[in-house]
Amino acid sequence: MKHSSYVTSFCVLLILSFALLSGCERIMDTGVTDGMIGTPDTDTTNTLKVGLIHPQPNFTSLGKGAELAREEINAAGGVLGMQVELIFKEETTDTVVQSTNALIEDENVVAILGPLSSSHAVKVGPVTTVPVLLGATRAEVTAEETDPNDFMFLIAGSNVLQAKLLAKVVRENLNAVTAAMIWQDMDVYSVGFVNAFEEVFTSLGGMVGVKETYVNNDVMMFDSQLAAVQEAAPDVLLLASFPRAVPRIMEQARAMGIESIFIGSDGWDVPLMFETLDNNVPLENSYYCTNLDPDATGFNDAYSAKHGNVDGIAASGYDAMRILAIAITTVGSTTDPIAIRDAIAAITDYEGATSISSFDENRNPVKSVGVRQIINEMPAPIADIIIESPQ
Repeated sequence: MKHSSYVTSFCVLLILSFALLSGCERIMDTGVTDGMIGTPDTDTTNTLKVGLIHPQPNFTSLGKGAELAREEINAAGGVLGMQVELIFKEETTDTVVQSTNALIEDENVVAILGPLSSSHAVKVGPVTTVPVLLGATRAEVTAEETDPNDFMFLIAGSNVLQAKLLAKVVRENLNAVTAAMIWQDMDVYSVGFVNAFEEVFTSLGGMVGVKETYVNNDVMMFDSQLAAVQEAAPDVLLLASFPRAVPRIMEQARAMGIESIFIGSDGWDVPLMFETLDNNVPLENSYYCTNLDPDATGFNDAYSAKHGNVDGIAASGYDAMRILAIAITTVGSTTDPIAIRDAIAAITDYEGATSISSFDENRNPVKSVGVRQIINEMPAPIADIIIESPQ
């Protein structure tokens, strides 16, 4: 992905499919096979332990991307002569801090990849003593109050960056003037996304007339929220949350006769988005943000050959593992987490599953993000994508 700003045509969406991840602690293969639980590629006395935290059985592509990078790194000789071992902990609200501490104190990992949820990432920041390369995209997880030791790095474009691009696309490409927003209440990621979208959308002459929340992802019906949307009849409806709720909102909205164009965050960029409904017609002609780079054919082809269609979360897992390996090689040691942190922060012109020109002072990546369109409810090759670099 280039770092100059440009816009190309809308693309067809990849309908993604990836296998469920088992609950093993050490993962050598993140697909559903007996090979998931195994031994490192070489003698365990000469391994580099890296923690991996992400949810299962859904949202597993972060780990699959990291595993692909691990395999490639080990095949090329490892890191400082050591073979990389990924040590997995399941990501849950109640255990993410405990899992972080266990990885650091019991497993002696050199760094952690994940977690995926921004709400979980803000819990990890205050307790980690090693670098954390996040699957999350909420920019504020790297803020001083949630990351006092400056160990947290975003790998994907932040939700603020994505929301700003989405607002511009909605105004300039879709010619939308009015918007409504529905999101999951109290979710760190969703709140940040809707706030950034509204700020840019209104600055461009748009108006947000409806703002509705729901309590959690288990809600089945959204009568009151959609009644307000139906009355306002906005040009676009922003659903800045996650499956399974988002497809159900879309289905109910269409059943009520709401004709607004659905738009969304990279929280949509997972197979579960397309596995919730019996009929995905309500998703048609919707737009969402993505971290996926269509030009990264090496990664995209390798991942697709191993796991099926690729997504932006997989790209983040791959890049996280690769960037960590580069930093450790630069330092020449695994024993100084501060030096590794500083080496990550100093990386420039990285090219992997995505391109990162640098990390800013808040350890957020300077990179491009995209907006994709759902067309014909069918899988398709990675095609053109609307891309814009941060300004």
